[in-house]
Amino acid sequence: MFVNLIQTNLTTSVLGKIIEHTTWTESTNKDAWELIDEGTTEGTIVIAEKQTDGKGRAGRAWISVPGKSLTASLIIEPKIDSRLSGWFPLLTGIAIVKAFAELGLEVNLKWPNDIMVNNKKLGGILCESRVQGKVLEWVVIGMGLNIYEQENELAVELNATSFFMEKSSSIQRELVLAKIMNHIEPLYNQLTENKDPSQLMELWTEYCNHVNKTVKFEVENESLSGEFMGIDTDGAAIIKTNGNEKIFTSGDIHIIKS
Repeated sequence: MFVNLIQTNLTTSVLGKIIEHTTWTESTNKDAWELIDEGTTEGTIVIAEKQTDGKGRAGRAWISVPGKSLTASLIIEPKIDSRLSGWFPLLTGIAIVKAFAELGLEVNLKWPNDIMVNNKKLGGILCESRVQGKVLEWVVIGMGLNIYEQENELAVELNATSFFMEKSSSIQRELVLAKIMNHIEPLYNQLTENKDPSQLMELWTEYCNHVNKTVKFEVENESLSGEFMGIDTDGAAIIKTNGNEKIFTSGDIHIIKS
């Protein structure tokens, strides 16, 4: 990837002014935390062509195809109430939906961090945070998106897809990343300035592919079926089961086909 091509397409004030690009790494999120400890500034992006130990949620492996996936981590320094930490994967998802819409691909969101196209996974988000007291000091937003992959390069059991598979055309990964950053920045600023996620709630709900649908929900050792009602002001999932609404801050959702 070409750093100058990313920065040429940025309209941001802060995000992406510093970009660290590497051929391979264990994890861009891990690299991002090392940069934070070394004193890097907010808005720094870490990009890798190959990631050997990428992680999804709950420690699951994230497999990326070298040179074909978009694998990046963004460093931000919110300095806001730690209760708002759940919004960072959600606002990043909103930004990704908006970016791909500009590129001619309609994508949807599956709580809390999956990027979906026609019920297939295009990518995911992994946010990690550092809290001091009740203040959210740092957040690393990791993104893995399938861009150039062909069908034989994605494991069947993952039920995954790529931009190329959906559009039968190529797109510059640099342009995709720049557009995502261009949309993340105003959403991020809105959250940190207003401390009010109500507009984000509306947008996320609009882009979600399973609101008011029956889902199977798994969290730790619990498994239940119910209706996904949406998200609350902390970005947590609201599941209605047996007439009662339950709130979950983590877990896996599987859409039950009718």
